[in-house]
Amino acid sequence: MKNPLLSLTLTVCLFLAACSTPTPSTTTQVLNVYLTSAADPWLNNVYDCAPPGTAVNLADPGSAELVLRVGEPPNLSTPSFQLSTEEILVVTNLNVGVDALTVDQVRSLFLGQVTNWNELGGNDVPVQVWTYSPDEDIEQIFSREVMRGQPVTSQARLAVSVEAMTNSVETVAGSVGVVTRRWKSGNTPEALSVASVPVLAVTKSQPEGAVKDLLSCLQSGK
Repeated sequence: MKNPLLSLTLTVCLFLAACSTPTPSTTTQVLNVYLTSAADPWLNNVYDCAPPGTAVNLADPGSAELVLRVGEPPNLSTPSFQLSTEEILVVTNLNVGVDALTVDQVRSLFLGQVTNWNELGGNDVPVQVWTYSPDEDIEQIFSREVMRGQPVTSQARLAVSVEAMTNSVETVAGSVGVVTRRWKSGNTPEALSVASVPVLAVTKSQPEGAVKDLLSCLQSGK
């Protein structure tokens, strides 16, 4: 014989299960961001400022909704927003024996016209120039402010990032290179301040939603 109470309980449970509202699934918005190596010190700020429900994905510059860089890019046609300022420096290895350089002296070094530091009153050490790829923001600034569009000597070694430049100049005898103030090693002599430039966040269009919230946080310095 069936238990009427048990049948009623099962019916009520089935009814409640059928009518209950399913828990909505949360969707995470992915925000594609690219930082040049010179702007890399702001990466932690980007993560900290990501709005709730937003995941920051480090992407290539072509697909990024937000690009952080130092200095204004050539032919800028999309919105940009200043986050801070950065100083561009010429630095040398400790053993060169030269405390400071003029713009003309730096240009002569990078053109390959000066090949030994004793030509500038320093130690008898061969000059080793370090440079970046032409599409790097820091290289574009240095080319504009110091080189005046002239090519760097073919004897220069290539640094793949500002961090790599800092490490190379610090460890390779006779080296001279260009870094940002935030990337400068404490043991690396500063020979010349090239320029103070804006740190920019560049977007493809007027920012909305998560991009707008992230930018607001970055500009507030929180």
